[in-house]
This record gives sequence, C-alpha cells and structure tokens, in this order.
Amino acid sequence: MGKKGKGKGNKLAKMSEEDRARYLQMRSDAEEETRRRKMQLIAMYMKSCSLSVERDQSLNPLNQEWRSILRQVKIQELQREIVDVEAVFKEALKRKDNVIQRLIAHIGSTEDMYANLQQSHMENISGIIGIHRSRLEFFRNIFEEDKQAVLGEWEQDSAGFREMHAQKQLELEAA
Repeated sequence: MGKKGKGKGNKLAKMSEEDRARYLQMRSDAEEETRRRKMQLIAMYMKSCSLSVERDQSLNPLNQEWRSILRQVKIQELQREIVDVEAVFKEALKRKDNVIQRLIAHIGSTEDMYANLQQSHMENISGIIGIHRSRLEFFRNIFEEDKQAVLGEWEQDSAGFREMHAQKQLELEAA
C-alpha cells in the first residue's frame, strides 16, 4: 500500500470538504455496486449449486465452509471501510480544530485593534472637549469684557443724564 495509499491521502488532502465528501460517496457507491454484483454472482452460483447441494448432503460441510469464507471476506471489507472512515473523520476534526485556532487568534488581534481604536477615539474626544472648553472660556472672557464696557458706558451715560436732569431742574426752578 506504499505509493498507492499515499497518493490517495494526498488526493484527499488536496480536495475541498465538499469534493472529498463527493469523492468518498462516489467511491462508496462503486464499492457497493461491486459488492452487489459479487453477491448476485454468488447468489446465482449458490442457487445453481443449491439444487445439487440439496441432493447431495455430503456437500453440506462445503456449503458451511463457503459461507464461512464469505463472512471472513465481508469482515475484512468492513474493517477496511472502518479504517478509511476513521481517517476521514480524523482529518475533518483536525481541519476544524485549525479553523477554531485561527478564529481564536483573529479574535485576539481584533480585540487589540478595538482597544487601540477606543483609546484613540477617547483621546480625540478629550482633545475636542479641550478645544471647546478653551473656546467657551475665550467667548466668556469677551462677553465679560463687553458687559463691563457696556455697564461702564451705561454708568457714564446715566451719570451724564442725571447731571443734565439736575441742570435742567435747576434751570426750571430758577426761571
């Protein structure tokens, strides 16, 4: 089974999951068809021989030996099939484990990227908040200066109006 078995292993390893399943199903169908033909040939042979075997009871041990041989052949075929199916399942399990490991690694790197992006976002937001605080402080200072200037002008205008009012009052009283 040296090169032939190794070739099949490489062939199976190179196939996709779906192609491998299709190939194994096709191979299983072909083996089943071969078995069915064998069984038909054996059944026809047994049927043709059964008449003569029934006539001659001395052939009964031969019939039992033949059935024993058929059972041994069937057992060997089933053992080979079990080994093949086990190999296919082990390979599928190995591939699925590899996929899981890659996904776990991908999750780890994605979490790192997310943490970096979140940190960068928080720094950007803090910077924007700082800019708006300084603008707010700048506009508050301008407002306070304008308010003081307007209050100062109002005080001057008010004092000027009071003085003018007092002067006019004195003129009215003097007249």
